[in-house]
Amino acid sequence: MKNRTRPLVEDVPSPVTDTAAVQAWSIICEKIANLMPTQAFQTWFQPLKPLSFENETLIIEVPSRFYYEWIEGHYATQMDLALDETLGKDGKLIYAIAPPSDNGNQFPSAKPVTLQPIISSQHQIMLTKTYSLNPRYTFENFIEGPGNSFARAASLAVGTSPGTTAYNPLLLYGGVGLGKTHLLQAIGNECLKGNPDLVVTFLSSERFTQDFVEAIRENRALEFSARCRAIDVLLLDDVQFLIDRERTQMEFFHTFNTLHQNGKQIVLTSDKPPRELGGLDERLVSRFGWGLVCDIGPPDYDTRLAIIQKFAQEECTELDFNVIDFLAQNITKNIRELQGALIRIFAQANLTGADINLDLARKALKDLCDQQDNPISIDLIQRQIADYYHIPLDLLISKTRTQPVARIRMIAMGLASHLTNLSLKQIGRHFGNRDHTTVMYARDSVLQWMKEDTKFNSEMDNLIGRIKAASV
Repeated sequence: MKNRTRPLVEDVPSPVTDTAAVQAWSIICEKIANLMPTQAFQTWFQPLKPLSFENETLIIEVPSRFYYEWIEGHYATQMDLALDETLGKDGKLIYAIAPPSDNGNQFPSAKPVTLQPIISSQHQIMLTKTYSLNPRYTFENFIEGPGNSFARAASLAVGTSPGTTAYNPLLLYGGVGLGKTHLLQAIGNECLKGNPDLVVTFLSSERFTQDFVEAIRENRALEFSARCRAIDVLLLDDVQFLIDRERTQMEFFHTFNTLHQNGKQIVLTSDKPPRELGGLDERLVSRFGWGLVCDIGPPDYDTRLAIIQKFAQEECTELDFNVIDFLAQNITKNIRELQGALIRIFAQANLTGADINLDLARKALKDLCDQQDNPISIDLIQRQIADYYHIPLDLLISKTRTQPVARIRMIAMGLASHLTNLSLKQIGRHFGNRDHTTVMYARDSVLQWMKEDTKFNSEMDNLIGRIKAASV
């Protein structure tokens, strides 16, 4: 596709609009309408009027020179795509300024052609329409706790003012079932609540890859790129699935650059922080850090209580506190497991006709609770490490920075991250209220030492074995 030189001619007389011009312009507008927000199309393209179409040259009338300059300055790519598909490579388009009307109005007196965008397939509109947003995912019904409060606050700021905060891109990372997708979709719903005309696109990295591959196969890669760049708010879930997909990464890299340069909002989720996403282009990883990176940790006990109560309310079921406490004590990994456990209990009660009580809950969740028995605590890890290295326990949480103690403390924090479900912030509080970045550094350092030093790796295996044995 080449960029055409589309001139503006000011002395073309306005002939009676011919049928061929109307038909050609209608087709072009149908394609353009699918490449941009509805409001933009109505503002800049509906006032245009087709005049004539002869010798592969279409003449359209614009209300003023300002319209011509704005369209060519902002929507040249969309025009190129639509003209190539409609008029062919040799087709030409010429703009003509509308003659002043008797009342001095610059806008054409003729009624503009009314167009309804043609939607040929779900794929055709996938990247220019809100895609798969669940209206149930809002900030109002997101249960906030210590492990997710910062991520929720940042997400709300982005949803309220997309593209205008310093949080661009915003990347949320954490394990499965912790609420990343809920926050991602809540951002989209909040954006649309503030401005329904925004082009908000939510999709997974898998779906992005599939549609890009399909576009290549159907020789529509340029169209795919144009649609990506017409988005106002891009919500991309599970960015880790772009790993080792070089061509898709390249496409996303250019999409990211264009959207970011144009002040559009980008929000991503991942199961790991950016620097741990091995297999991603370093340029992408670097760009993910331009804005704000937030971790989402597992819910604490109080948050789990609130989540269980909310799920029960949604099912119009009252639960005895003993049942709620039993669930909160035993299902600790993520929100999705909590919801699944409740569904099991409700199903057991419905199928047997029994009341929901603690005995029924224990019976329904026996296999899950067996897996959760004897959880490893931070206190246990600290005691075992202090004993293993023959140092006083209080040194692990002290401010002492001597090299031997600091290294042992880093090992303790690294193993706590590996062996418990606690967030980095929660682990830091158990080690003298240290910052979560300190815990992250310790975790990454221990992993690196294990990779580089076989003796140290063997030492960690031995230590982990001792900790697990002590938890039984």
